[in-house]
Amino acid sequence: MLLAVRQAVAVVRDSGDLTPLRALERQGVVTRLVISMDDARYADLAALHAVGMARWLQYVAGPEGAHQAEWEASLEPLSRVHARERDAVPPEAAAVLEAVRSGRRLSGPRVPREVRRRVLAGLRQREELSEDFLTAIRGLDPRGGRPERDATALRPFLDLTPRHHAVRVRALRLLSVTLQRSHRATGDAHTLAEAVRLGRELLLLIPAGGACWADAVAQHARVVGDHYRHTGDRRDIDEAVDCGREALRHTPPDSERLAPRLDDFGMHLALRYDVSGAPSDLNAAIDASRGAARAVPGGTSDAVSHRARLAGLLVKRHRVSGDGAALDEAVQLVRGEPQPLPAPGRDGVCVAHAEVLHAQYRRTGLVDVLDDAIELYRQAADERRARRGNPADLALALAHLGNALYDLCADSPEGDLLAQGASRPPEPPALREAIAAHREAVEVSAADDPQRPGHLDNLARSLRERARREGRPDALDEAICLLREAIETAHPDRVFRSGMLSHLSGALLERQRHTAGHEPEPKLIREAYAFAEATARNAAGPPGELIRLHRALAELATATGRRQEAAAAYARAVALLPQAVPHPLHGSEPESQPARHGQGLAADAAAAVLRAGGPDAPARALELLEQGRGILLTRALGLHGEEEALRDAAPQLADRLTKLRTALATAPAAAHTEPGDLRRQLAEQWDAVVAEARRLPGLADFLKPPRLAALRPAAAGGPVVTVNTSPLRCDALILTGGGVTVVPLPALSHSEAETRAAGFAEALRAAEAPGTPPADRRTAQAQLRETLEWLWDTTAAPVLTHLSHTTARNGTAATAPADPPRIWLSATGPLALLPLHAAGHHDDPDGARSLLDRAVPSYTPTVAALAAAVRTAARRSRRPRRSVPLVVALPRTPGFAPLAGALTEARAAADHYGPDTVLFTGADARRARVLTALPTSTHVHFACHAVADPTSPYGSHLILHDQPLTVAEISRLRLAHGEFCYLSACATARSGRPRDEAVQLGGAFHLAGFSQVVATLWPVEDPTDAARLFHSSSRTTPAHALHETVRTLRANAPLLPSRWAGHVHIGP
Repeated sequence: MLLAVRQAVAVVRDSGDLTPLRALERQGVVTRLVISMDDARYADLAALHAVGMARWLQYVAGPEGAHQAEWEASLEPLSRVHARERDAVPPEAAAVLEAVRSGRRLSGPRVPREVRRRVLAGLRQREELSEDFLTAIRGLDPRGGRPERDATALRPFLDLTPRHHAVRVRALRLLSVTLQRSHRATGDAHTLAEAVRLGRELLLLIPAGGACWADAVAQHARVVGDHYRHTGDRRDIDEAVDCGREALRHTPPDSERLAPRLDDFGMHLALRYDVSGAPSDLNAAIDASRGAARAVPGGTSDAVSHRARLAGLLVKRHRVSGDGAALDEAVQLVRGEPQPLPAPGRDGVCVAHAEVLHAQYRRTGLVDVLDDAIELYRQAADERRARRGNPADLALALAHLGNALYDLCADSPEGDLLAQGASRPPEPPALREAIAAHREAVEVSAADDPQRPGHLDNLARSLRERARREGRPDALDEAICLLREAIETAHPDRVFRSGMLSHLSGALLERQRHTAGHEPEPKLIREAYAFAEATARNAAGPPGELIRLHRALAELATATGRRQEAAAAYARAVALLPQAVPHPLHGSEPESQPARHGQGLAADAAAAVLRAGGPDAPARALELLEQGRGILLTRALGLHGEEEALRDAAPQLADRLTKLRTALATAPAAAHTEPGDLRRQLAEQWDAVVAEARRLPGLADFLKPPRLAALRPAAAGGPVVTVNTSPLRCDALILTGGGVTVVPLPALSHSEAETRAAGFAEALRAAEAPGTPPADRRTAQAQLRETLEWLWDTTAAPVLTHLSHTTARNGTAATAPADPPRIWLSATGPLALLPLHAAGHHDDPDGARSLLDRAVPSYTPTVAALAAAVRTAARRSRRPRRSVPLVVALPRTPGFAPLAGALTEARAAADHYGPDTVLFTGADARRARVLTALPTSTHVHFACHAVADPTSPYGSHLILHDQPLTVAEISRLRLAHGEFCYLSACATARSGRPRDEAVQLGGAFHLAGFSQVVATLWPVEDPTDAARLFHSSSRTTPAHALHETVRTLRANAPLLPSRWAGHVHIGP
């Protein structure tokens, strides 16, 4: 009843039409409303106002002398309203009520006649306004191309019309839209603020529900969303999301307005995600955007726009969480059937498509893809520049363009052009263009643009690259000034401000280095360290970003001689790895952005601890190295580490941990945060879940650095040597039953190890490539031998001397007087790509300088992995078991070269293992059959092609008849019986920058479940010959059998290390 009366009152006030109100009177609605107001309800201001206005308007709008009863009936409720809220009563009625309250006796007929005259005059004025308004709107630009002139024409009607007049409602709606267009064309903040104010007034005047309400609230969502982009006020984006949700609630599913409203809603949710960091906002944004794309016919310009928006959101999901499927879908959206780019909004579509290609480049390193992205960014910038619209939009397009150009010329994580051998001038054209683009973005952005600090930071980064390439201190000085300005103007609670502080500290350090040979500038160093320390201490952000900040602090601490502080900062960064590095089996890529922050971290942390010194430094260094490398390796391979043990013990707790990692990794830089913001809350929840896990039986050390006591079993059969390379220092950490000792390796440097690893890979390709001329083959083999000699001089010799392994067992195994001692090797960084076990001067006649002649070498990916393998072997030895061998051979594989000896080798292996051997050859060697047989097999022999990727071991795989068999698939099997695996696989190695989790194919299979593995580091010329020697050996352990095999192969071709130095044993 109340709503019906209020709506009828609004009609009378706006138009003077009494019809709806009189209909309610005839139906008795007004009378029932009066009766329903008992003592408790009578205080309801809305009901009092509705009844009083209904009676008042019937009186003043009727013929003179009529409706006297209504006049009297209106006085009581309106007097109560007037006493509580004077402005709610019409001025004419208020005058009468004031007269009555003052005690003056006014006859009813005389006062109402004056009131009636004023009311009717107002109604006539409203009719004239309506006609003038219709004339005005006919003169508006139908395309909205002249918003400022249109706004000037509309504003007078707001001054002339009463609050509830229909003309005012329409004027508010049109003027709000016009002001928004004006802002988008000019970037003027005042017009946008006025549009927000008018939109809020409009929503108070329109009854909720219905098409008009949905149109108004949807329009207001767009306006207040634009206002948020300018102000960064969290309340604005919350209002935009709420209005968008309300508009959708009143939008029929078959409405043509559904798609644009879903699109706007998704956009606003994505903007709020940038503030809240709540994965639910990003997920809802993607759902809404996907709905918008589905709601329009394919092939239209609207379809292209909606698909582009969806692709951009999917790229955001990939960027923050490493979700490879999201990027794959985004690529499909922009690389699908050719579709026309829409004329309006073409620049936005270009940017969205370019973002997808840019993300694809970061994953693949394909320069052609980046070139396409750069061209699209250029098109978007050109269109926005020509349109002379909102300068903030142009600045964003220029920022995208500059960042892509920077990636093209700088050492990017995914596509290091220098590593591919590309030569470039001191300042490539791409860098000059990047600097120009970022400089223009700074110039066109307004002083109060929230994005301006980011544009300053981008320009500073490009100038630092120029300074690095050309040694130009002027470029570095400008970068420092820009960074200071960015920090001063950025909101103090923005997380990316922490990054700017870190960038400034790095730039100050670089500036000090430019003074080498001159008076040092300790003030710059102190200032840089102060910035880095404050940033790392106070920042709250995604774990990957915090790792980067702590690493920056550690590097500054190192530069300023603060060794203890550097070690502590590195340790804090390593401790964040479990939160930062995603698990590939949970939908993230091992090469995702969070994982890249950990590259080289463990090695640097161990080196920093050793530099800091102390009695427990060797043990602490090994524990940190094991913690960091263990996380990166198990995550990179998708293996079953501590979290799988937690899942077995408490599945719900494991789920909570996984969700928290995702939330932490996807919580982006917030626009405005408080000390207790989402990220800190998530970090506290993470700590609570970890603490709860540690209270479970057997999980007291959950996600802690592995303790030395847990690592000692690895050294039961001999010393375990971990060779750590870092720009800080290089050392061998030797674990024995007595503890950990350190052998410094001053002749080994990280940079030279990188150069040697790259050169070794090139020499291998030249030595074994079919078309290489004989002279070049000899040169390549000589380079391989020289690298083995360098490994001996810098690494193996100091280690063996420390271990007192100085006696050489020269000659072949058959003539050696006794077994050499066992030794296990594990290397970090670039050394993981080199055959450390074959280090030596192999042309020495007595074999005195050769690791193979002084020890029986084996490998282990980590010390913890070896300790686990030792425990597994001991457990298996205590229970009866039946050997179940599996042999797989593919002499011919579509798309690959034939393996002539594979079938012979397989049959020999089957004969060696006995009649119970399961043999799959040719077409029988299908992926499904092999996967079915593996869980029950104890011994496995593969003679086939393989692909080993040291930079992404998760993707390493064997080539079977129908489909590849990946390490990830094997790891999911949880092989409980896998004792031994022989990989006589012709592996195709991929070049790439060495990483902490760089592991060869054999190491990957060892971590996936096989206690011992024999494999090769590269394709060898005759794997069948090596397999024959191995299986015919009289030695009882795989390590000794392979050692004998390799020494025999070396004796046959000592000058050709490519044919014998690649064979390795992994495991106890």
